Amino acid sequence: MSTSGVVHVRCATCGAQSEQVAIRSASAFDEPDLDFRPSEMLRSTMGMWLMRCPHCGYVVDDIHKRPRLRRRELWALYERADDALPELAHMFHQRALHCERIRDKSGAIRAYLCAAWVCDDAGDNMGAKRMRTACVMLVKRRMKRCGRRKWRLCTQLLADLLRRTGNIQALRAMNTDDRRLDFATRELLVFQKALAEKDDFAAHCRDEIDLESYDDFFEKKTSVAHDPSLALAECLKQAVLIDDDIRAKALDALDELRPREMNRPYHEYDGVLLLHRGLPIDEEYPFRTKELAQAANEEFLDMLESHVVSSSTLREKVTLQNEICMAMLYQIYTSPYLPVELKNYASAQKRLYVMCMDDLFTDDSSRIGFVEPQG
Repeated sequence: MSTSGVVHVRCATCGAQSEQVAIRSASAFDEPDLDFRPSEMLRSTMGMWLMRCPHCGYVVDDIHKRPRLRRRELWALYERADDALPELAHMFHQRALHCERIRDKSGAIRAYLCAAWVCDDAGDNMGAKRMRTACVMLVKRRMKRCGRRKWRLCTQLLADLLRRTGNIQALRAMNTDDRRLDFATRELLVFQKALAEKDDFAAHCRDEIDLESYDDFFEKKTSVAHDPSLALAECLKQAVLIDDDIRAKALDALDELRPREMNRPYHEYDGVLLLHRGLPIDEEYPFRTKELAQAANEEFLDMLESHVVSSSTLREKVTLQNEICMAMLYQIYTSPYLPVELKNYASAQKRLYVMCMDDLFTDDSSRIGFVEPQG
């Protein structure tokens, strides 16, 4: 259970005395969230984790502690706090800025997290994202100078911060084969990646994973969970190949890794190739890319462009896979059905050019539209 009481405290900044509510005892009966937010009943006491002097506005866990800053500098910091946040989150943001200034990275990280938790409870998703984004850089800096146990905890926290802020590429890049990872940290990292691939950015608890309570001591136990990011990357490559059987297997695997809607461009691509099978690639027999252009996204365009060759490439080095992907990109980028934001993303009009390809069956050359990304 949690108990609290009123205490009389003298402010270290202005010297005035005030009544403050302080926690006397608190309990947490279940495992914390993936970002270490404590379970009930401790989490309900968050409103008592800080004190604020009613006379000068000094914010800290105990206003009897000296701020280690001049008052003028402290108030200037407080003015930088986000006024759009809920009141308690605003207090935690003030505390985070104070901790950053006095180089208390751990204190700043905790304060930013607390601000994000308050925003979560208030339904302020944008405020929560801002607080977590500010926390990411602090965690990365903290990881550069800490022992192995702290490094693992920071790794667990960073994975959750990246997922909750939608920074999926950075999360995918986290190495699950790092030898510094223990069993629990690797399991948690794999779990975070699996959530992200399913477009799940909500809060989750450690008890959703098969770990012992507060498990951070598995030094010798080996994690055998598969990294979904690695599996996804391989499936995406195979989903744009021209072999029908490979594509079919890759699409089935993709649909297991994440929601089918996220794989829609690859299914449309598969349909276009199956429909066009046996026909030459030229202006007389263009790909039917209307639905594909409507379904295209940045990830899919990048995957197709991984098969693009430059205009200086020897003709003998250009494969059928290259030809198909470049011809299809040309049609997608010139399609009226491609969303404007994707044309802007691709700078499509700057990328288009015409390349002569030798016709394999005659002495003539056919002109086909291709795409070359500009550096």
